[in-house]
Amino acid sequence: MTRYLVDANVLLRFLRNDDPVQSPRARALMARAQRGEVVLAVSILTIAEVFYALRTSYKVQRPAAAELLSQLLLSDVLEIEQESILADALARIKVANVDLGHAVLAAQAAASGDPVATFDRDFTRFPDVRCHQWG
Repeated sequence: MTRYLVDANVLLRFLRNDDPVQSPRARALMARAQRGEVVLAVSILTIAEVFYALRTSYKVQRPAAAELLSQLLLSDVLEIEQESILADALARIKVANVDLGHAVLAAQAAASGDPVATFDRDFTRFPDVRCHQWG
């Protein structure tokens, strides 16, 4: 079976359905994956790129962008790198309204038990994350 590494633009065209040529192609590719004809692999970095584009280009608020990406994760159509960390991070965004980078780091810290070294106070919003603030 063919395995594709999916670029952010394909996911954005699928989620936004805003391009008359590319959006139908993205939907067709997702449908092929849903039927088990292909495997679509997505890196956590690609998800971060989609999140950033939703926030900056489309002006989607953080919790709404996180919800949109959470629905994509729940579809089980994609093979997502660090899926459990990403799911946790997206849930954290919906609750604490932080950026994806901080949410992923918080999810990783919670999973590993390692404290976060930071100058940022965002991490104090997560009771399950230990942090060492340097500033």
